Amino acid sequence: MISELHLKNFAAFKELKLEFSPKINIVIGENSCGKTQILKSIYTLAKDDKNSADNLFRLFKPHKQTLASLYYRSGSGDAKLSIKDSNSQSSEICFANNARNQIDVSSSSADGQCLLIPTKEILSLLPAIESNKVDDEGLNALFDASVTDLCRHVLKAPSSNTSKLLNSDPRAATIAPMLAKAAGGKFVVDGADHYFVTGHYQDKKSQGLSKSKQAQAYADYTELKFEKSEGTETSVTMTAEGYRKIGLLQRLLENGTLTQSGITTVLWDEPESNMNPSLIKMLVECLLTLSRNGQQVIIATHNYVLLKWFDLLVNSQQGDHIIYHALYRDQNNDIKSESNSNYKMLSANAIANTYSELYDAEIERSLGGAK
Repeated sequence: MISELHLKNFAAFKELKLEFSPKINIVIGENSCGKTQILKSIYTLAKDDKNSADNLFRLFKPHKQTLASLYYRSGSGDAKLSIKDSNSQSSEICFANNARNQIDVSSSSADGQCLLIPTKEILSLLPAIESNKVDDEGLNALFDASVTDLCRHVLKAPSSNTSKLLNSDPRAATIAPMLAKAAGGKFVVDGADHYFVTGHYQDKKSQGLSKSKQAQAYADYTELKFEKSEGTETSVTMTAEGYRKIGLLQRLLENGTLTQSGITTVLWDEPESNMNPSLIKMLVECLLTLSRNGQQVIIATHNYVLLKWFDLLVNSQQGDHIIYHALYRDQNNDIKSESNSNYKMLSANAIANTYSELYDAEIERSLGGAK
């Protein structure tokens, strides 16, 4: 798991240090404060292969494909990106202010595999990718590595029977029914056939157990199975974009990416984007479930509803812990950070301040002070 990030003379940051909770971390701030750059920096540093500048180019898409374009404009000295894990092992990348494609990797021992989920919806891209109508070069020109890497995770076939996989992991067994209930069914990736089908998960008596075991607790001899409604298949592109975010989680659970691939940290950029606010409570419950079962979650958001549901649903008795990281610009226009386990205590809380302003305007109007 990632315990610390340090950026210096990189992208939007003159210097930034963040310390992370092993549970939930929420990065907030106005536009152009570098929230996405933070997630991408962590993802880059956690990769097994950090020895090529091409990784930075594919992820950040700098102007003219040079490292100098990723250097902080008014900085001095080398650019540095580093992370530490929970065992104080580190990974670091450095490059000079005039570098084109030469980086130095001083350490690569930090322990932690990351999954980065970008803001962009990707399920609708899968048929074109799988058909090979767009080659790797074309994909890399169209999208940054956060999109193409995630597509490859989603297209990965399950290593075992989906039902068996769901029933073998508490994260999947808890989250899958929630997702199916919210969307009214699930998204299916079956070779080249990608579609949505209505249905729900149901506890079924396991066929492989003897009658002697029926005296045990119900949960000991039942298994979770998806019951689909025949003839309800719909193309992915005909479903709501917010539901495709749900479908993404469904697939990552079913093919074992979230449960069997060694992913320790989930990075998610604006998970609430294109989601109806009524679904956000369920989304927060899913992220808390991942956290309670051993995965670190680091998200970036602009959304007040998401923040408020985290505030309401966090439960210290279940081991929950959240750190909010607020980014803001100081009087010199440098990006700074403020961190707190209570987002209400953040003085630089752009989201809460905006909603307070909205509330004040509504009160003023109700009192006849504004037209």
